[in-house]
Amino acid sequence: MSVVIELTLHAKLGHFQEVVDAYSQFCQQFQEMEPDAQTIYLTADPGSGLIRGIVIYNHANVAETVNSRPFFAQFMDSIEPMLTSAPERIELQLLQSWQTTK
Repeated sequence: MSVVIELTLHAKLGHFQEVVDAYSQFCQQFQEMEPDAQTIYLTADPGSGLIRGIVIYNHANVAETVNSRPFFAQFMDSIEPMLTSAPERIELQLLQSWQTTK
């Protein structure tokens, strides 16, 4: 069963673009390093400073190991001073998915 991981960050005032750029770079590296990542989305609301990464994994056991990898720790350490609060991680089961062909 596929699993969805959401990692939400709240950027401090004046640091939104820096956090977005770092998160985007992290997602690009992650995509290259994690073949089990099926889809990666990076979404944001500049007005509130909210930045959310969403990854759909093919296997739940792979999703559980990401937090313990050195590149993840390096990313978190690099952005921590630019955040208003601790990152929020949520794990969900993917029940259904639809795609349009327009």
